[in-house]
Amino acid sequence: MEQCPRVGGPARSAARCAHPRSRQGSDCQRSTLVTLNATAAWPEIDPTSVNFYPDEGRLDFKGSRLERVQVLWLAGNRSGQQICITPTAVGKTQQCEIPLERKLPTNAVLEWFPAFAQTGDNVTTFDAQGRQAFAAAFTLQPAKTVVGQIFTPAESLDVSQGFGLVPLAHPEALASADCTLARCEVGSDGIQVHSVPGQATQITVTARLSPRFAISRGDHLESSASASFTLVRCPLALVSGPPLRDADEPEILVRVAERCQSDVRLHWTVGTESAEVIRSVRTSDGDYVLLRTGQLAGGSVTITATRADSTVSVVGTLTTPTMAPPRPQATLELPGHGPINFIPTNREARWLVGSVPHARLLPLELPGAYTLRADKDRIFIRGEGSAGGFANLRMAYRRDDLPKGFDDVNLAVLTETVQRPLREASVPVSFWPTAAKQDPIAEFLCADKKGKIQTIEPGKPARIPYTSRESCHVIIHQERILPEDGQQEVVLDIDVTKAGGGKRPDASMSERMVLRPGGTPRVFYLKGITEQFDQIGVRLSHIVDENRYVLGTGSKQTPPSTQWSAVVEGGRIRLYVSLNVPAGLYRMNEPAASLSLNFGVLGRLTWLGHDGKEGLLGLETGVLGASLIPQQYNGNPAFPPTLLTLFGVGLRVEIGQGAAVGVHLWGAYEFRNEYQYSPNPTENPLLTRTATHWSVLFGPSISIGNVGTNL
Repeated sequence: MEQCPRVGGPARSAARCAHPRSRQGSDCQRSTLVTLNATAAWPEIDPTSVNFYPDEGRLDFKGSRLERVQVLWLAGNRSGQQICITPTAVGKTQQCEIPLERKLPTNAVLEWFPAFAQTGDNVTTFDAQGRQAFAAAFTLQPAKTVVGQIFTPAESLDVSQGFGLVPLAHPEALASADCTLARCEVGSDGIQVHSVPGQATQITVTARLSPRFAISRGDHLESSASASFTLVRCPLALVSGPPLRDADEPEILVRVAERCQSDVRLHWTVGTESAEVIRSVRTSDGDYVLLRTGQLAGGSVTITATRADSTVSVVGTLTTPTMAPPRPQATLELPGHGPINFIPTNREARWLVGSVPHARLLPLELPGAYTLRADKDRIFIRGEGSAGGFANLRMAYRRDDLPKGFDDVNLAVLTETVQRPLREASVPVSFWPTAAKQDPIAEFLCADKKGKIQTIEPGKPARIPYTSRESCHVIIHQERILPEDGQQEVVLDIDVTKAGGGKRPDASMSERMVLRPGGTPRVFYLKGITEQFDQIGVRLSHIVDENRYVLGTGSKQTPPSTQWSAVVEGGRIRLYVSLNVPAGLYRMNEPAASLSLNFGVLGRLTWLGHDGKEGLLGLETGVLGASLIPQQYNGNPAFPPTLLTLFGVGLRVEIGQGAAVGVHLWGAYEFRNEYQYSPNPTENPLLTRTATHWSVLFGPSISIGNVGTNL
């Protein structure tokens, strides 16, 4: 190997051989051997005084004989060399401050060499005895590495994935870390923050440095550093609007921002209670999550999402005000009959719900109480047949502005405050055939002359043979009442009136009853019909009771009723006797006289109408006591009292209670003594004549009683 010329005197303290590719350059082709003067001053550096400031770009150390000491640094592909030209005297020692490049890594390689040493990329160092010296002999190992900052400039900490990472400027400098309200772990890439409480908005991180490291704080060094960060969680958006408080089964639709999409399962809480995830849909806008929680109370509620593997690793939080539930007007209506205030169990009623702003209400079934049926846009409700008591109407609260796929979501269930009774809806039925019912509910039946039972039509007078009077009866067909008609409360009135106008108490009845759908027929036979031309009146009517019946939408209505009327057939002529009191009977032939206080028995023969009413005109005969109180008349002596028999005609009008008034024209024969009268008492009072026993009588009367027979 070619040798370079020696440098220095014969005494060598060290030798160094440089390769041809050294920085100094050489004519040597492969290596250069340098011999140092053994008497040259060799620097001494105190290892405990070496301080490295990588962020500031400087190095300081203490020692002796430090003039022109060379310092080399190497950091990856970067390198540099500086010389301590003029050391500063510090007591008996010297101190060098070497400027370096700023922002060096803390593990940068630092080397020093005496001023008389050669340096280069291919330089080998030997000691004074000519032995090769290790590079560590000239390596500067900092006793203290002083950094300018531990935390990178950041004001917020993203914990949207359930944990946060605090980046560090020098993670290798940390020994441990503490976090307020959370748990911290030191990693190779920074400080990981776990278990952040949902209510926390800020967190403080304290980093403790290793013993070899320190942080500069002006004129002094510190072994720890703290920083506060504002917590940034995953943005949550409330899609379903303010949730309803004091409502059953509330559901909330939340959107998780797209940047937070992850396969990590989340646990949700609403307020202090866990929420159930009903549906989750991932879209380009983010994740839509439908939550179901318990009943909400208070003016606001906090929705929190945490990682499922850690109940305190909060991903996102949202606080929203709650809203009082709407109070809609719900109406039940029987088609064709108007509104009702109960839930019918025997037929359907239409359910009408009032509108609410920005939302709609949909009726809901209540199992065990009532069911629903939809017919296009109409909803019909019917109570369970076995149900009783009271029930509240329930409605689902929905919004029309929810994303596609969530338009069928019930955001809450509203319960009507007022309880409605569950019972039958009683609609008054018609007793006679209708288009809906071909068979009548009630019938009035009597036998004809041949004994065959026939139906009496309502509202049309009928004639019943006298011999069939005991066959008349009323049948009420409960089996023909439909279940949807409900129970019917009715009253049956039967009246039998004599031909003369008086009622027969033993034949009349009034029966109040409740008819039940599907019941057995009820039969009522008429009794007490004893005479011809007895008039029968049968009336069947509903009892007006709004607590039982649905009576319609119009003005006050009368429930349906029906009635029958019939007359017992009789003869066409009547012969009877009555007491007669002529009030002002006048004797028309000579001698004419006014007969006062007359009394007798009068027989009468007259025709009868279809209803048994006698005709106005009749043939009359009888015995009468006349002029029971004699009175003077026309200047003649008073006409004597007399008993007479009579025959004639009379007009008679009944006034009720068996009494009548009439006007009569009779021919009579008088049973009396001879009666003398003067035809002209004023001119010739001595002229007298004997009155005949035959007379013609005319005048009104009052008749009492009606005893006779029909022919």
